[in-house]
Amino acid sequence: MRHVGGAHRGLNLWLTQRVGALVMALYLIGFLVYAGLAGALDYAAWHGLFVPLGAKAACLLFIAVLLVHAWIGLREILIDYVHPIAMRLPLLFMFAVLYLGCLIWTADILWGVK
Repeated sequence: MRHVGGAHRGLNLWLTQRVGALVMALYLIGFLVYAGLAGALDYAAWHGLFVPLGAKAACLLFIAVLLVHAWIGLREILIDYVHPIAMRLPLLFMFAVLYLGCLIWTADILWGVK
């Protein structure tokens, strides 16, 4: 029996989104507990939440997973609804650059916290 090439890709994308959603949910629960233990969240306390390297890395991982999750969803929408490849490819490229820029900007912000 022959497998269709796209079948595995679809399953991989579905699994990537589900695992990503699990990572995001765990991060949000952990962050709410972490922030809750910090007490009152004024500017100094909020700033202090992102000083530890582990908090920076967890936040960057969350944003990276969020962007991958969004990319997969956006890609599927564009494939389904933007049929001319001459329109779809520039849109995919534009969003890829935008999402990569958001990830780099996030890293710059997080590692700027001292």
